[in-house]
Amino acid sequence: MTLDRFFALLTRLYGSDSWPKPLHKFQGLQRVRRGEDIVEAARAVGTTRAGLEDVITSTNPVAAVLGSDFDAIDETHRKKAKQALGQMLLGKCAEEAFEQIYRSGTQWQEFSLRDDRQGRTDTDYFICNGQGRQVYRINIKFHGALFRRALETVGLDPEDCFALATYKINSALAKQEAESLPYFFAIVGVRNLTAEAVGESLPQEVLEAAALMHQAPKHPSVRAFEDAVVDYLVATKHATYADTLQKIQQADWYILSARRADMLLHRLLFKRVFALTVRNFTRVFPGAEVDMHFSLSQDLIPLQRFLKTLRDEGPHSVTTRLERGEF
Repeated sequence: MTLDRFFALLTRLYGSDSWPKPLHKFQGLQRVRRGEDIVEAARAVGTTRAGLEDVITSTNPVAAVLGSDFDAIDETHRKKAKQALGQMLLGKCAEEAFEQIYRSGTQWQEFSLRDDRQGRTDTDYFICNGQGRQVYRINIKFHGALFRRALETVGLDPEDCFALATYKINSALAKQEAESLPYFFAIVGVRNLTAEAVGESLPQEVLEAAALMHQAPKHPSVRAFEDAVVDYLVATKHATYADTLQKIQQADWYILSARRADMLLHRLLFKRVFALTVRNFTRVFPGAEVDMHFSLSQDLIPLQRFLKTLRDEGPHSVTTRLERGEF
């Protein structure tokens, strides 16, 4: 990627606002190239004259700012960038689709959906009552890759199998009991719609820039850069975003309460937790999580059924069913 194309991409991502460090030095370099005094340019972007001068006089401004350049990117970091951006865009689309389905399935004023994604915790949304009090905690889960050995290992058809890390079940139930706030997972999947597949279809210049951020030794905020990329793709309605969102909107959605997940985990522990049947599991499958596998058709509840129950019977009935593990 040329320097001008890189600058053009950064301008599309960040506009005329202050760019995040250390990318702000590129913004200062652009100002100087347009004829602005170096001292004024440095002050405008929030750096020093000496810091900006090092970039201006360098034969390789990208390396001067980031410690690496586009010619040095290796395939490991390209793969990381593709996977990370694909996963983030999938998550963004799943969250948007959930909001739309929730609003179309409720159609009343008594409850509101509160966005909690900025906290980067295990909570994406709260459902709140008319007084603004939290009623339910929601964590959205997307699954796209099939567990192809599901039938032989956990007794489920690969098309009917959803995996959830056991530690997430335990954490969700612990949080529910500590706060007396029902917790459930909202689950959606589209066959073969994986992070890698979505990442493959993103613009090449975006992937190269993200790979550079992953590789750069003068650590920029990689996550902040990726957030800016995803926000840009959404704002411009990029084809990959639009196609991914449409597929998730049209998919089947389910819910699984923390209580029901825990009950099924204890009941079906050695049937559905494949890791417990494999000697030295972490050595055989390094980096793999210890998952509980659920049947989409038998263990999970359709989201529309949940919303209809909430609308027709009210929160007391739903809360009781969540706590009993019926939902």
